[in-house]
Amino acid sequence: MHIAVCDDNVADRHQIERLLKRESDKRAATTGILYTDSFGNCDTLLANPMQYDAFYIDMCLTEGVTGLDVVAKLTQAGVNAPIIMCCSAINYREFPLPDNVFFLDKPIRAAELSESIDHALHIRDQAAPLIELRGDKETFYVTEPEVLYAIEDGRLMLVTLTDGRIIPAVTDTANLFEQLEKHPTFLAPASKLIINGRYIARLGIHKAFMTDGSVFKIHRDCMKYAKKIFEEYH
Repeated sequence: MHIAVCDDNVADRHQIERLLKRESDKRAATTGILYTDSFGNCDTLLANPMQYDAFYIDMCLTEGVTGLDVVAKLTQAGVNAPIIMCCSAINYREFPLPDNVFFLDKPIRAAELSESIDHALHIRDQAAPLIELRGDKETFYVTEPEVLYAIEDGRLMLVTLTDGRIIPAVTDTANLFEQLEKHPTFLAPASKLIINGRYIARLGIHKAFMTDGSVFKIHRDCMKYAKKIFEEYH
């Protein structure tokens, strides 16, 4: 489990780091090691927040920035992992916040921290796994149902999403398909193509007609699996 701590109070930040280290040692043989990255400001955290399974946030000493601002930016970035607001000078409970926000009071107690980890683990295990698509300048995270198909174009895979966006991911068909293996809806019917079988509208003779109107050839070796996925979703 990967955790981010963002707190501009040095003493408080070090305290939660120690508590998380002890909690990690206690859980190493059961729920696994807790990997913690700690930040005194939010800029570095917000550069790549999707890698974290939980956040512990309290910003109340930095002029012009509070924990509320951090939550807003994490939400804007697409984060739906648990965000635990650590209440000190600011009682975050008094503000309207997203459903994935929870609260602890400072000074944080070991037992309450442990309960919050259990809760975050439960949410992580219930959440749909994210697919990481790395572009030249930005990394995108999507879920399996959001992906229609991906076509290799030079050094990129052009990943078309159900909302019409096309994400240029720096990878090739083989590497992307290896990443997608845990999602049985995907198949690679041609050497430079991956399609999501849930969006096959109908099958022809060695062809897949997709729900967005696209038509792709399917190698004969893939037809049996394509029919299986098509029947599952129809």
